[in-house]
Amino acid sequence: MAWAKIDHNDLLEEYPNLKDYLPYLDELNNESPRGKVLISTGYLEQVLKEILCAYLIEDKVVEDLFEGGNAPLGTSSARAKLAYTLGLISAEEFHDIDLIRKIRNDFAHDMKASFKVQVIKNRCKLLKHKVPDHPDRPSSGEGQFATAATGLLLNLVNRAAYVSEKRRSYGKWKR
Repeated sequence: MAWAKIDHNDLLEEYPNLKDYLPYLDELNNESPRGKVLISTGYLEQVLKEILCAYLIEDKVVEDLFEGGNAPLGTSSARAKLAYTLGLISAEEFHDIDLIRKIRNDFAHDMKASFKVQVIKNRCKLLKHKVPDHPDRPSSGEGQFATAATGLLLNLVNRAAYVSEKRRSYGKWKR
């Protein structure tokens, strides 16, 4: 599935928050199906980290939650669950993040994985951010995945800026 080339300068002038999203779209155009899955989920993990970091107190210890061998928020699953339970992503967004994570695991751990494998096709059909099928032209699993991943990321790419307005700070607790 190829995406049309986008004139970045015009769009970035009006929407500066898309500075990381537009190169992601360009990279997606040049990738195999497996590459599309891995790039999308890698970017999604990064966006979830940015959202959570924008919400948590400003302190150097926050980075330790995400990086390192035993980082409690080192996985996309942990990041998504925390973002959801803190109300930083919606139930529908969480649903798709979880499915995308499962699709990523299929591709990462099975050399024969493809969008033609029934379990992956079934997961792609369940994605909520995908473009609905047209009765005359049903979408392929790859098309469903690509539209869901790009749509979900477009929803989330500027979320950290909004979340930062409600950044946590240390409270003054009664003794």
